[in-house]
Amino acid sequence: MWESVALTLAGAAGNSIGKVLQKKGTHILPPLSFKLKVIRGYALNRLWISGFLLDMCGAALMLTALSQAPVSVVQPIAGCGLAILCVFSHFYLKEVMNGLDWIAITMAGLGTIGVGVGGEEQKVEEIPLFSIPWLVLTVVILFVGSAQHLASYLQKAEARTRVDWT
Repeated sequence: MWESVALTLAGAAGNSIGKVLQKKGTHILPPLSFKLKVIRGYALNRLWISGFLLDMCGAALMLTALSQAPVSVVQPIAGCGLAILCVFSHFYLKEVMNGLDWIAITMAGLGTIGVGVGGEEQKVEEIPLFSIPWLVLTVVILFVGSAQHLASYLQKAEARTRVDWT
């Protein structure tokens, strides 16, 4: 079950962050059309391609999770992708979030852990209570740390790849 939870979180993050990268990549591209120059521009835009590939990998991870766990477990956890998207948007898109937003993101992460714990019948010995704070800390570090690192890397890459399409 925990493997499915991790796959779902990774898939939701890939879908959400991939779409943001594709959207960000289109800011320097012309509207999509069947002109060869435009299609080549999309194909050569690293930011757009990175977003596309991340989105596809996220979809593959989500399908893998669905093959291993019931939809009633996978779908609520996939909703946590919005929390991941919020953290990523804060660091990459420089969106400002207030304290209530951060509380909501934390609750979404904790809810994901709760669904993972409660989604399958388990013995009490298998989940020691002292390990739950470590699990929560790990989720917070992964959400904030990886989003901040990815955002700074992508901002540097975007600055290097500015192209004039006129």
